[in-house]
Amino acid sequence: MYHPFLAGDRVYLRAVERADLTGDYFQWLNEYEVTRHLGTGQFPNTLDAMEAYYESKTKSPNDVFWTVVDRASDQMIGTVKLGFINWIHRSAEFGIMIAAPEFRGKGHGTDVARLVLDYGFRRLNLHKITLGVTAEHAGAIRCYEKAGFRREGLITSVVYVDGAYHDKLIMGITEEEFQRDACRARESASS
Repeated sequence: MYHPFLAGDRVYLRAVERADLTGDYFQWLNEYEVTRHLGTGQFPNTLDAMEAYYESKTKSPNDVFWTVVDRASDQMIGTVKLGFINWIHRSAEFGIMIAAPEFRGKGHGTDVARLVLDYGFRRLNLHKITLGVTAEHAGAIRCYEKAGFRREGLITSVVYVDGAYHDKLIMGITEEEFQRDACRARESASS
């Protein structure tokens, strides 16, 4: 049993451990349905590549990397990170992978995003968190919007998926927007 670092309604987040690199996590990175909208999966996954990625993320002062675990089953269902943290500009990039198919589209991703946003703004003192998503990835966009991200821009014809070029939607949220949304949610819950 691992100890949660952050806990939400549906999930908890804990540090990625070396033991996580085998099994489901390893196989997910070889599954096209999991990686087609990620910046990975173009080449076969190897244990050496996973080890190198794990080492780079866990030793980086500019990345925070977690395992996503379903609270009800205690099952690892994906990973999430705040990456490219810029301590001067107080910004970071959000990245998530809900890989276990039975947990997609059920609110786990939104729960994860809210936990990570709260952590980034309240504990790391970040000002802005952004992400990029394939514009056709409607499920992911819904998840991000529910968590509070707003559409900020579009980069056309930049992501190559399924034999064609697609647009990339840029989304972001500031600490002020996050706090305002959280205040509205609390007011709504109390009325």
